[in-house]
Amino acid sequence: MAMVTEVKANGGEMETPNEQIPALAEKPAGLPPGKYTLVGWDMDTTGRRLIDEICQIAAYTPKQSYSQYIMPYGDLNPGARRRHNVRVVTVGRYRMLKDTTTHKILKTKSEISALTDFLDWLEKEKGDGSVILIYHEPRRLSPTMLLEALTRYKLLDRFKSIVAGFTDSYALAADKCKSTVKSVSLRVLARVLLDADTLSVDSALDRANAAYRIVEHLAQGEQQEVGAGGEGGDMLETARTWARPVATELEALASLKTLLERQNTFRPVFAPLLRSARPERKRVTQLRRLLADAGLLYSQMQSAWESQKVEGLEKQLKALAVSAKDEDIQELIEIFDSHFDPAKEPKGPKPKAPRIRNRATSSAGETADADGSTSESQNSSPQHSPNKTNNDVAGDSSQQVKAEPEAVAAN
Repeated sequence: MAMVTEVKANGGEMETPNEQIPALAEKPAGLPPGKYTLVGWDMDTTGRRLIDEICQIAAYTPKQSYSQYIMPYGDLNPGARRRHNVRVVTVGRYRMLKDTTTHKILKTKSEISALTDFLDWLEKEKGDGSVILIYHEPRRLSPTMLLEALTRYKLLDRFKSIVAGFTDSYALAADKCKSTVKSVSLRVLARVLLDADTLSVDSALDRANAAYRIVEHLAQGEQQEVGAGGEGGDMLETARTWARPVATELEALASLKTLLERQNTFRPVFAPLLRSARPERKRVTQLRRLLADAGLLYSQMQSAWESQKVEGLEKQLKALAVSAKDEDIQELIEIFDSHFDPAKEPKGPKPKAPRIRNRATSSAGETADADGSTSESQNSSPQHSPNKTNNDVAGDSSQQVKAEPEAVAAN
């Protein structure tokens, strides 16, 4: 997941690296004691931006499971297509979701219908308590994207009445197994902890199952040699003490939007550069993120240059001295100076020289790039309707349907 969350701010779009919501290094505060139901959960999306849509949502308990594919308004970006093994295809006048492995058309619903069904399912599972959703991800992006989607469809209040918080099995495994395993990815943990070499993690339901079982195993403490061992061997207690309340994730979402709004002010400088080749585009997102993290705005840089030219830029960029390298600051000075000075040719970022890797390493790197594609989801063709599910098509193939515009504005 090398890239990319995007939100509309002041009518504009922007991309930002996935690192915007890093997993916390310290243990979460947890939830208060109470009656909770543990549910493994995951979802696939058309990309890794706040405006991207869910294309599959799934949940797992030892007794029940839920899985639903969703027909998105937009297409999946190339990285998402490779990760999820699904793509949008056109059959006649209709857009459908197709499994690229089995080549079968998938039964889908609209995003709002699937989310409503998901809440119905969770409500039955929670009984007279609350739900803790268990997921596995290094950067806490999935809860943020879920909460944004629920907000978009005015389902957030109902969700908060059902779900108490999120437990990240990635953070739990990183703490329990940090001295014995180099990676806490789902595939590695499935092999090391669950002794399941063939466990699939390709679909959202597979990952929901794996995340649940990892927490279950770490709580039982069956393999002390890999650092396992939950609090009292109790899965519920382990999940509760490692959970982040929904309110905490909502605060993270609000902070993210503030960061993205600051970042979006630099669009006049970096928007043209984002159309460059991938290495330069990746460098652009890194430099722009440094500026946003430091609380800088485009207007500040413009005023500094107009008053003192390069010297003014240097004074403003002193705020980056702690988080950035000298070469980063110098590169930003050159980019801004050439941007504000009409007599100078605009300059782009300087991509780092590629590392020389052997064949095996190169293949692994290509996979990583696929998982972190920076490509944006394409808009769907206006003559096709994303509102029709695959089931609707069979019963109403003669009706002309118009696509609705995608609602992408952040609240």
